[in-house]
Amino acid sequence: MRDTMKHQGSRAVGKALLRVAGGLAGLLLVAAVVLLASWLWPVPAVQKRALAALEAPQERPGSNAYATLALLGVEGLTPEQRQARVDAHARAFERWYVAEYVPRFNAISMGTMDEEAVALPPPLLAAGEAPPVASPVLCSFGQAAECLERVRRQPQAVASALVPQAAVLAQMDEMAVHGHYHSPLTQGEMTPWPAMGPLQVPLGAHALAHVQGDSPRALAGLCRDAGSGRMLMAHGDNLLTTMVGSAMLVANEALFAAVLAELPLDAPLPAACATAFAPLSPDEAGICNGMRGEFAMQRGLAMLMDRKIQDTQRLGALLYSGKKTLARTAQTLGDACLPEARQAIAEDRRLPAPPARVLAWWRPECLANSIGCILGNIAAPAYGGYANRQQDTAAQVRLLGAVLWLREHAARDAATPLAERLDGLPAELRSAHRPITVSADGTALETPSYARRDGVEMLRVPLPQAMLAR
Repeated sequence: MRDTMKHQGSRAVGKALLRVAGGLAGLLLVAAVVLLASWLWPVPAVQKRALAALEAPQERPGSNAYATLALLGVEGLTPEQRQARVDAHARAFERWYVAEYVPRFNAISMGTMDEEAVALPPPLLAAGEAPPVASPVLCSFGQAAECLERVRRQPQAVASALVPQAAVLAQMDEMAVHGHYHSPLTQGEMTPWPAMGPLQVPLGAHALAHVQGDSPRALAGLCRDAGSGRMLMAHGDNLLTTMVGSAMLVANEALFAAVLAELPLDAPLPAACATAFAPLSPDEAGICNGMRGEFAMQRGLAMLMDRKIQDTQRLGALLYSGKKTLARTAQTLGDACLPEARQAIAEDRRLPAPPARVLAWWRPECLANSIGCILGNIAAPAYGGYANRQQDTAAQVRLLGAVLWLREHAARDAATPLAERLDGLPAELRSAHRPITVSADGTALETPSYARRDGVEMLRVPLPQAMLAR
């Protein structure tokens, strides 16, 4: 009897184990079906649309400013020699990328190498070739509106600080002839960027020229450099270049307005000013080109990750899909390139902030791409605010355009109050959503800021003092 009971107990345990094994097998089968469905789930239409917008061909007018900017301040090179140096460096960088970076990327991703072990890419500049760091007595982009006062307080110190920057100042004419910026290097986390700081140096030189009585030279330099900033902003190939170009345009515009405010109304303006400070087009006032550059870099990293998984960690394909990651990334970056964004910019309607991204594990595209969804959610907040800042750049240029228009018609409209004169502004200087008004103290034109950086609610451009005296 005891043997019978033991036999029946063993059968019961066996049946229980079979039921557990069957349940686990069923769960595994369900999980496999769900993962397969997630893997085969089509890219959503909204992501396809963003992908198409980001992958559209980018216009690159004129010559490339990369060689000039990358070697700005390096003495003794002709434009042809600069280009030859850049071409040789690009070849060396691509060899390093294939032979050094890609293998180390795979090793780091697998956890078999410390990140510090990655060899640095070959440098473009030889030892001692970089221009000296600009003295703090010179004006930065953020100090442009106060630059004249800074220079007036210590003109000799500014003049001395400009002496070691002679090569940078001499090469700004070369910057102005180019039509676009495009890096010849494969974009990635270790791709070197040209130093952008030297682009601020000429502000001090322009302010000093005006303070010393050479206002025509100051105006010519400001309009030239505003044009270079506009080129980098509108025809760069990455978000950094877009925003640096925007800052360069606004800084030169602010100093130009400060100089203009101190000149007679009949003081002539260089011809280049009309082009540099013309109202921005919707494409110039957007950040689409910058986002295309960001997407190109993300695409390169996704391809490396995909290749690494295929070669060494095939099970990782259950957690990461380069295709799905790029589509999700496109949804974050591509809004700036869609027709509705362009239309909003054309009408000067405030672009909405990107929606907060919440990781939803149950979403079909994330079940088989959890790593890609996590990485995408981490990166998404970094892109907030740039579109509104660019809209403010367009508004700042419109303000200056309104000042120039009032200045041009000052004699004709002298008897009309300033606020009423603004009713006659041409259509390209108007905004139904951000009308231009006269400041409370009557010395400037203002319009609301969309970005509200540093708590600034109103953008402002001073009016010519000669106009206020009438």
